[in-house]
Amino acid sequence: MKTNKKRTILILGLCLFAVAAIICAVLLLGGNTGVSPDNEVLDQGSVPPSQTPLAEENDVVQEPAVTDEPQPAKEDKVYIRVYTTYRELGRAIEKYARENWDFDFEVKTWDDAMYYGYNDIVNMVDDNLKNNAEPMEIFCVPSAYAPKYIRGEFSQYVLPYEELGIDVDALLGKMDIPQYIIDAGKNRDGKIVALPVLSDANVFMYRRSVAREVFGTDDPDKISEIIGGGTQSWDKFLEAAKTLKKHGYYIVSGPGDLFYLINEKCSVSDLFSEDFRIKPEWEKFMDIAKLLYDNGYMKDTELWSEEWYNDTRGKGDKVFGTFTVTEYRYDDQGLKNGYGDIFGDWAICLPPFQVQTDSYSGIMVSKNAANKELVKSIIEWLTLDGSETGYQYLIANGRIFDGQRFTVISRTVLNETENIVGFLGNQDVNPVVHNALNRLEELYNPDPKTEDEGYLVIYWEFMTETNAYIRGEKSKETAISDFIEGIRRRWKETGSMW
Repeated sequence: MKTNKKRTILILGLCLFAVAAIICAVLLLGGNTGVSPDNEVLDQGSVPPSQTPLAEENDVVQEPAVTDEPQPAKEDKVYIRVYTTYRELGRAIEKYARENWDFDFEVKTWDDAMYYGYNDIVNMVDDNLKNNAEPMEIFCVPSAYAPKYIRGEFSQYVLPYEELGIDVDALLGKMDIPQYIIDAGKNRDGKIVALPVLSDANVFMYRRSVAREVFGTDDPDKISEIIGGGTQSWDKFLEAAKTLKKHGYYIVSGPGDLFYLINEKCSVSDLFSEDFRIKPEWEKFMDIAKLLYDNGYMKDTELWSEEWYNDTRGKGDKVFGTFTVTEYRYDDQGLKNGYGDIFGDWAICLPPFQVQTDSYSGIMVSKNAANKELVKSIIEWLTLDGSETGYQYLIANGRIFDGQRFTVISRTVLNETENIVGFLGNQDVNPVVHNALNRLEELYNPDPKTEDEGYLVIYWEFMTETNAYIRGEKSKETAISDFIEGIRRRWKETGSMW
């Protein structure tokens, strides 16, 4: 199915460099509690590593903490029902419940890990919100769909955080969340209805040994300056590519590596307008990709192909680096197995362009939710608790999810924690993430159309046509025309924003 193919490409594209399938093969994406919508227990015997339960030392049932939460009568079983494409969400909520509740409960999670796709989750959320088809308390969807719940047609069914009794303003001040993230989660009345957890900054990842050989330094700040980090320009990147070629290196393996540097959002109404034209930055991307290819600064390697894997593992042509995102973790043990001798010969820095690469919406609450007092505590713990027992602090310090560390949206938490990554030569990635979030905040310029109606993710069609253009198989205008026709056809056939 094209939608499933697209979803797979996007999930892979958002990994911090896959292992064997680079980081994507070792991403911690588990989240299904083992209960289907029909309340059937799913087979847990074949759950892949990405869906393993919390680390054993964190799974020990503890005595519930002293809490002011309303406690239901012990004879009443409480259900918290979660529909999500952020797969850790259900397990995180279950951890919170185990440690804070002393009554009978069950966290039931429907996610896209095994039986459902992104669109399946979205459709179930829509039905539950509008028709109350099945009980639902908490949900999280792909970012492309988020606007219709935050400001669009389904926003009337989504509960503002303050209506749960959360002192949003006071807690926001302590968390130091970038304003663009806060604004993205506000409904038309200016009330927050959605906040994410993971950061969404893009970075350039490069080989330290190559940087020392070619540029005389592997320092992330200096390499960022050499490639034009934060300039929103291709100029220095092109200069660096030219220098690398003189030493026998490609700056990246192929055009797909560059795609994180452009904003791929495209509103449906714009797409179907009679005078639709692709964004200037998309057209500039095509020109730069062609220039890099024609000058031998990169190849036309397909992203995620075997050739691309070999290049990035040091087993193929000599390649300097790639672009990726900070939303996911690094798994040092898995990377040691995949990278061998070049494990640790990497670093990350700010790239030339900083654009939002968020994968998920914020976490939202249905107005039909039962047990709103309990949901209040969950939402506050997940999104607005910056203490050492808050969710963001815990995942930033690797205290849950098998000890893996994640980069989060709270700059307060980032400042108070370290995320030392052996794969990156023991680099602390949090300062880079913090700087990227600051740059995103500086560049923040909301698009009212995509804020209200959502947007299409255009990677698959756009890169297919860009590759045809750089190889000389199509003219630029033909490639653009075929892209527009293809993305319109895909929307008409599937109605999928992915």
